[in-house]
Amino acid sequence: MSEGKDILYEVRGKVAIITLNSPEERNSLSMKQYYLLGKLMEKADKDPNTVVTIFQSTGKYFSTGASTNDDDFNELGETDPSRQSEDFWMRHFLARNVWLTDIFHNHSKVLVGALNGPVIGLSTGLFSHCDLIYAMDTSKVYLLAPFANLGLVGEGAACATLFLRLGWSKASEALLFSRPIRGPDLKALGFINQSFDGQFNSTEEFNEGIYKQVIEQFDHLYPPSILANKKLLRDCRDKLINDISVKEAVTGLHRWTNGIPQDRFFQLVTGQIRHKL
Repeated sequence: MSEGKDILYEVRGKVAIITLNSPEERNSLSMKQYYLLGKLMEKADKDPNTVVTIFQSTGKYFSTGASTNDDDFNELGETDPSRQSEDFWMRHFLARNVWLTDIFHNHSKVLVGALNGPVIGLSTGLFSHCDLIYAMDTSKVYLLAPFANLGLVGEGAACATLFLRLGWSKASEALLFSRPIRGPDLKALGFINQSFDGQFNSTEEFNEGIYKQVIEQFDHLYPPSILANKKLLRDCRDKLINDISVKEAVTGLHRWTNGIPQDRFFQLVTGQIRHKL
């Protein structure tokens, strides 16, 4: 494995594996870590020898989204008024989010998500681009899109992917009221392809089990046909995803330049507000 300790990258045969690996931080990601995640997705996409990319995590959470530790707040510009400019947020928010969404949406390999626990925020939007999603235990997973709570709008094309995968009613619950969508609903609505309730004792066992299942599923199939079908499926959602990605990012840009998410994140960290769990 390589690429540092917080995000791991490995190739095993025809499978590239990207692992979020900061369980003590519940796999929250800083701006720089989201950038690294995007570069690793690009690396997996360009590998001529792989057919599948597995997106997985460690510990009890898949990812709690953007990091809220002190270093990240400093990076966001909480202590530097010059960083509240539109130019700053165009470079550090709008460009990053549109780029990340484009990378996940246009990933040419079969993207498999191994959901070991809750997925929150921008990570929810990105994870929802997975072609196949497997859950370790429906009682332990949920999806939370807390953008309305944070003074933001959807990110990672969540306004499109959640609508496509959950339907209008559940997507409205998730996005309008920041309600968590829990494992049983995710499975009933088809967001989760398969769950393995009680079959694995740890996330490590679950991740290894998903790798083995992926290998078995794609055994004896013709890889060029798999990837051609992936492209055709992607073409069906192409316009919707690309259109929403830009609209989300531009709307979010105006909120960052007005200082709204910064204030809401501070209130969250200091306990003045909380997520709906």
